[in-house]
Amino acid sequence: MTNLNKSPKIAIQEINKKINDLEKVIKLYEQNKGNLSIFEDWKSDVRNTLDQMFSEKSIGKDFLRETNVFVNKFSETDTSNKVNNAFKKAMVFLENLKSNIESGIYLSEINGDSIDRTLAIIIIRRILLNFYVHIKAMYQNDVHGNGKIKKDDLDKIRIGNEYDVQRILYSLIKPIFPYTRLEVFDDVGYNSVRYDIILEEYGIVIEVKCTRPSMTERKITEELGADSFHYKADHLFLFVFDKEKIIKDPKVFERAFNRKKNDFGKELETIVIQEVTF
Repeated sequence: MTNLNKSPKIAIQEINKKINDLEKVIKLYEQNKGNLSIFEDWKSDVRNTLDQMFSEKSIGKDFLRETNVFVNKFSETDTSNKVNNAFKKAMVFLENLKSNIESGIYLSEINGDSIDRTLAIIIIRRILLNFYVHIKAMYQNDVHGNGKIKKDDLDKIRIGNEYDVQRILYSLIKPIFPYTRLEVFDDVGYNSVRYDIILEEYGIVIEVKCTRPSMTERKITEELGADSFHYKADHLFLFVFDKEKIIKDPKVFERAFNRKKNDFGKELETIVIQEVTF
């Protein structure tokens, strides 16, 4: 059985992009009669996308078969008609494919553990709030004497900057949300932004900060302010790993940055983590 390798939302977004590209291809073909290579290049790109999108390559093969054009060397008119017919077939194929994806026929039968957006936000929030619980359990607690992982080896692992924090967070989130992506660049029209961790199917973005000895509370406030304004997301988590404890009152800091979607265009949730030592 053919299954999706991506979330339905992302798959449909990619197909919509190919449909938009096809409309441009049709215009270019009309401007350059006889240049079939434009269409063939687009078809090849679609085939590659479909091969990556599904567990089987049969859908990509069906697409090429459905949109094949037999060139009539003796009649440009006949060839043109066949190309226009192939355009229509390509459009219908992709639209039908979208409908099938939306209906869920490419999803695994075992789907009782599906997670909706509300639950996804709760899970991400708990992972962020309990980040130090993982650090303690994985790296700081004593190891079993019969284990091959030794405490001396774990003691060598230290969080040095935000890239280390990203890596650990990503490894915690990825098994629960397999479509999670790390360091994704996006064009916001006048500039490009980089999302540290993104869950596109839920519209969730996580921006990670790790304080440095040279950083001030004002500096991190300015950085978070710029990030929260530019990032496109339904729910944006600002996660601050305050390694240097430069934030004087974490709860006040969090509350100052939290925003509701009706007021800000996105849900903005700030979480500050400081190590507790005695």
